[in-house]
Amino acid sequence: MIPEITPENTSEETPGITPEVPPEPVPEVAPSVPPPVVYKNRWQRLLHWEFFGLAVIILITLIFHFIAIMRPPSIVWDEVWYVGDARSIISGTGDLRPEHPPLGKFFITIGDVIFSGFKTPESNTGAQNAYVIGTSEANDKVISVTDVSKFSDGTTIRIESEQMDVTSIDFANSEITVKRGAGGSTVSAHAAELPIYVYTDNAFGWRFFSIIFGTIGIILFYLICRKLKFSWKITMLATFLFAFENMTFLHSSLALLDVYMVTFALAAVFTYLDENYIWSGAFIALSANCKPNGALIFLVIFVHWAIYRKDNWKKMVGLIVTAALSFAAFLVLFDFFIKGGIENPITRINALLTGTGANQFTDPKLSISSRPWAWIYPQFVDPVYNAPFIVYSYDPQYISFISTTIQIFILPTIGYMIYKMWKDFKQNQAAGLIVIWFICTYLIWIPLDIVTNRVTFVFYFLSTTPAICIGIAWALSDWLDKLKSRRLVTNRVTPLQRTGYIAIGAYLLIHLAIFIVFNPAIPTIIKTWLPPFST
Repeated sequence: MIPEITPENTSEETPGITPEVPPEPVPEVAPSVPPPVVYKNRWQRLLHWEFFGLAVIILITLIFHFIAIMRPPSIVWDEVWYVGDARSIISGTGDLRPEHPPLGKFFITIGDVIFSGFKTPESNTGAQNAYVIGTSEANDKVISVTDVSKFSDGTTIRIESEQMDVTSIDFANSEITVKRGAGGSTVSAHAAELPIYVYTDNAFGWRFFSIIFGTIGIILFYLICRKLKFSWKITMLATFLFAFENMTFLHSSLALLDVYMVTFALAAVFTYLDENYIWSGAFIALSANCKPNGALIFLVIFVHWAIYRKDNWKKMVGLIVTAALSFAAFLVLFDFFIKGGIENPITRINALLTGTGANQFTDPKLSISSRPWAWIYPQFVDPVYNAPFIVYSYDPQYISFISTTIQIFILPTIGYMIYKMWKDFKQNQAAGLIVIWFICTYLIWIPLDIVTNRVTFVFYFLSTTPAICIGIAWALSDWLDKLKSRRLVTNRVTPLQRTGYIAIGAYLLIHLAIFIVFNPAIPTIIKTWLPPFST
């Protein structure tokens, strides 16, 4: 008799068959209640906006720029060459300094025209020179004119292609005293009864686009930091250091060429990091079309690509070809706007290279010139041959120098970047970029200077300043992170940690103080008490 199989007496499992196991009861879970939505007001949204810090920095720099834009209303330092060039271009009398490419001078000229109501900022006085004018700057600087009432002190006039600054007026004898060859124009003889023109432009027009490009440079610098995947903290520290660096700010305030060169160079780096090689090549060409030194940014990009990327050689070839062809095309195009004719680009490039290399160091040297190795240490180390301070003007105070808070940390920063690069070569490509940037835009000047004895100036360091600012910000951020980690371990702030926080805060405050104290928007307070600025 076969026993009946029931659940009670079944003790063995049938091979190949898995017995059914009743599911475990699922405990009842109370339905979750979502947290209440907290809406931020407009001020909270603004404070948490990613670009809020950048916007504040830009606003502060623009306020200082536009307070000082008409201080002084006359030409400052090297503006004499570039404003003189712009005036000569406007007058149709040619380019006075062909050793410089045309693009920076083009922007100065455009600013002159725009802020003169889109009219040529030059007018015929209706007066003429009464007698023949000779070529002696000493004896022919007093000019008899037919109507002396048409002239005023401080204006610049033109007779034929020569510009002259009016320094005084003799109403009794109907004579004006002038400084011959103003703006770099050539002193030449002039026949009697020639029309005399006066320039009606102003400093707002000369300097406007310098300020705009300086501001664009700050934005591009910020975007480069983000493209390198730096934290918001590093990015803001770096942008703070860069925007408030003395020499960078001053060259963005005046009608000089360097700010255009640096801004286009930053655009080239940003587009390269964004892997847009064709645009990067075009921006390299634009940078070199402002000053030949702008071509050095190509070395930075190429060496970084050769070490870290090597991903697509066709893209790099495209960048090189684009840079070369664009440079020649832009040179011809902007020279055409300036000169009204087309010049052979090979001849023009040769003139650029020979013209910029013609100035050599002499003994005694030009007072503002300095050897490249002297740019990275304070002047008191070598007060005779080190000229890191260039006084463009005492009142208002355009005293240009690498901010001391940046200068004294140049070598320590590069040393720290080399350490980070060596520690993790593949991952720390950003550290590698900073080191390469330093080598290709600064260190390269030392062998060039030794071999060619070419005159160099401290403001050549402007192309390197962005890299140093990033490196310093990175080091400060690492220090802050270590202080924070130690504080979390000890659950308190030790005296040593407190000293670290105070040192970082003091460093940033000193950097800002240098920017403010030496700013042309601030009343002059330096000349009277601080050598070497005092007279």
